Amino acid sequence: MNLMNKLKLFSLGILICLSGGHFAIAQDIHFTQFAFSPLHVNPAQAGGFNGSYRVGGIFRDQAASITGLGSEFRTIHFFVDATLPKGFRKQDWVGFGMNFLQDRSGAIALGSGSFIAQAAYHLAIGKNSDISLGAQYGAVNLNIKDKQKAVFESSLTSGGGSQDLSKLQERANFTDISVGLAYTTRISPKKHKLTAGVNVGRVNNPRVSLSSGGGGNRLGSLITAHAGIDYHLNSKVDLSPMIWFRNLKNMSQIVPQCMASYLVNQEKAIRLNAGLGYRLGDALQVMFGMDIKQLRVQVGFDQTLSSLRASQNPTGFGAVELAAMYTGNIVKKPNPKPKVFCPMF
Repeated sequence: MNLMNKLKLFSLGILICLSGGHFAIAQDIHFTQFAFSPLHVNPAQAGGFNGSYRVGGIFRDQAASITGLGSEFRTIHFFVDATLPKGFRKQDWVGFGMNFLQDRSGAIALGSGSFIAQAAYHLAIGKNSDISLGAQYGAVNLNIKDKQKAVFESSLTSGGGSQDLSKLQERANFTDISVGLAYTTRISPKKHKLTAGVNVGRVNNPRVSLSSGGGGNRLGSLITAHAGIDYHLNSKVDLSPMIWFRNLKNMSQIVPQCMASYLVNQEKAIRLNAGLGYRLGDALQVMFGMDIKQLRVQVGFDQTLSSLRASQNPTGFGAVELAAMYTGNIVKKPNPKPKVFCPMF
């Protein structure tokens, strides 16, 4: 690998950054189609749907890789949540769910995997609104598959090997505790659905290190805010503008999106969906898919517009996502007690 490719590895944060003898992990997963990862966005959205249960997931592949690395950036996400019609009041309910994430990136195959549980209490406000408070708790595992490919600052400047390689551990763990708040209401006679929420991830600021002999660094809290509206334009067309905001210390990311949905067949409940988004300062997003009754499938693409596009092949093709989500209902069959009628004499 030549020096230019080593510099690309180092500068883009693919590897672990050496800072003051400790290794800081700056790897936070993001998606193009965040509507298919409701629990990852905000634990307060657990149980926030019309139905008994919901399952879904996303496969993300940044196949158009950085020059010289190959396709080494993949993320798998799966979630399941359900509603429990029990609460302190008759009109309230509880949502609970489970989130699974697996991410792999870079030449050293730096990965993270997590099983995280979520729960939320939905407090009904009138007939058309509710506010929910959610929390999540889970374990996150960091691991390295090929640490021999790690490139450090000392080896780049000296042109030789680095003693830091011997300090590099292949595994580390930390606990993720997050809290979130969400609000949902239906407005106007057409019942347009308005949602908004905020999530503070890693409120426990866990300490993590992949360097032996070091105390590690504390991970900062990741703040996520989101808002959107499902606007029923007419009997055939729905519009869904959304916005997603993330902040980690002094780094922020804003993603506005808008989806359009067209009813093709009312009897079979088939809708065609398409939309655009923009990760400010980074990439254009293109999404299209369809609804078939309670199943929604969708494909998303990232077209990089920043300076990083020059290092991608094809130029600017950043990532592709495959997403699906199914909402089901559990209906109890009636079991009436038989009645015996006595004849009159």
